[in-house]
Amino acid sequence: MNHYMPTRLITGRDCVKKSPEELKRIGDSVLVVTGRNGARACGALGDVEEALKSNGQKWVLYDKIGQNPKLEDCMEAAKLAIEWAVDGVVGIGGGSPLDAAKCIAVLAANPGMTKEQLYGLMWKNSPLKIAAVGTTAGTGSEVTKVSVITTDGRKKSFHHDALYPLLSFGDAGYTMTLPEQFTRSTAVDAMAHCVESYFSKAADGLSRNFAVSGICILLEVFKKMQQSGGADMACEAMSYQDREKCYEASIYGGLAINKTGTCFPHTMGYLLTEDYGIPHGTACAVFLPEFYAYNRRVASGLSEKFLEDIHVGEEEFIGLIKAITSECKVAISEEKIAKAHGRWENNNSIRKCQGEMTADEADDILRRIFPRFLS
Repeated sequence: MNHYMPTRLITGRDCVKKSPEELKRIGDSVLVVTGRNGARACGALGDVEEALKSNGQKWVLYDKIGQNPKLEDCMEAAKLAIEWAVDGVVGIGGGSPLDAAKCIAVLAANPGMTKEQLYGLMWKNSPLKIAAVGTTAGTGSEVTKVSVITTDGRKKSFHHDALYPLLSFGDAGYTMTLPEQFTRSTAVDAMAHCVESYFSKAADGLSRNFAVSGICILLEVFKKMQQSGGADMACEAMSYQDREKCYEASIYGGLAINKTGTCFPHTMGYLLTEDYGIPHGTACAVFLPEFYAYNRRVASGLSEKFLEDIHVGEEEFIGLIKAITSECKVAISEEKIAKAHGRWENNNSIRKCQGEMTADEADDILRRIFPRFLS
């Protein structure tokens, strides 16, 4: 059970306010990376700026990171970091700003780097120091060595031990302002991380323990959401305690995929996000019922053990995922399926699935999930 996760993780209500001195570890001058609105609305940006001010640190803000961060935006931010000669990067937000912060830390330390050098890990210098302040309960990027960045219209990841944040803060209070759509999408993203990791060929006992812990927490919250008048209303009424549970589960999911990576729901979910604008978590979770069915077919013993571990029957497990996952209406034609076929061949995430999954099987999964939209 080999495991490596060198990030210092600090969680709890007002954790940034209570431990501002921790940010000194990132350097005297930092680039703060956020999206346009979320970090301000939830109070995280204000808390970080106040902490930096109290420490006597200088900072410059880059707040143009959108969903599914683009390489060109990361390059623009890196130029700002170089201009200000910063020592480190503080990412504030969900997976997009946190992944972008990791990428920017590499680019800023290696001026003039090409995308081929970036994704190929051909780095002359180590990345700048990285801190992560999470504001959603889904990504787990606070504790992973992975950065997913969109280039040429496609989401593509790179990973390296140097990408672990030196420091991460996790205050579930920042998630209280999340819109209902993103509360659901990030929650099912965390579920996807845990479920995919559990069934990965790369899993071991420790990673499966992380995955099961996350799944059990999320199932408890999902049941509450379902019982309190429907997922829409329940998201708005979620207590701090339940949001804290979701955040804890997202960290377990991050720890799990840190060992295993993801499987076909994430790889195939990228297609829905890139071509149809479906939020990342929803795009992954819509494949989870098929993912479970696939594993029941090719790894029946493991799927039985899975149900024993999470203490929930198959019908209830699938039902809860479907209840919390937002509806995903997209039009996928046979032409689109044929065009995507090459993406599933020799794909690392698909190779990590149990059995010997093929690109043809991936095509058939698209047909089963979206039958009424085929032309």
